[in-house]
Amino acid sequence: MSEPNESADFPDSRFFASHPDALHGAVAAVQLDGVFPLDWVDELNPPQTRAEVMSDNNTLLRALLMLDEPPVSHETEHGRSDPIQNLERRVDLLLLMASAALRGLGNLPSERPCALSSRKLRWASEKPLDVGRRLWARIYLRHRIALPLLLSGQVTEQRPDRGQFWHTLELDPLDQQVQNDLDRLIFRHHRRQVARQRKGL
Repeated sequence: MSEPNESADFPDSRFFASHPDALHGAVAAVQLDGVFPLDWVDELNPPQTRAEVMSDNNTLLRALLMLDEPPVSHETEHGRSDPIQNLERRVDLLLLMASAALRGLGNLPSERPCALSSRKLRWASEKPLDVGRRLWARIYLRHRIALPLLLSGQVTEQRPDRGQFWHTLELDPLDQQVQNDLDRLIFRHHRRQVARQRKGL
């Protein structure tokens, strides 16, 4: 079966194709890379419990997987298509987006080259960050969905490169379901990237 075309709304790896040394070595063999809206904060405002963050991440990732998944693939993975469950996920996502808009989180931050693997996030910025600093990274995986994936962790590395700084964030453990969905999303992106490379795109 041929791989479906990746949505134009889903950033691809063209930045890294034209900047092969930008990552100073990949985060991992399987990773999601592209140019994404991303920012970071020391503390979430308004404050959220870990359970709330994981619940929001779970809703977002499930919705992204569903939106990115053709019906045939869904039936193959799960044995049957479940329109009720899909509708519930869409409603959950809409409610989450409405809540985010009411909190004033609708504006996307600047786009930055990023690489996300199962355990690490790397991105480039104009300003240095202290190694050892703990923070929350907010990465928007689809431009039309103004909801970030929230990832906490510790900055473990920083490297200057052509007027920018590449930061490595070692991610804190995620809930198992969130981790599973994140891994699925990363692997799906990686598989499509490999398919494009084979086709010379």
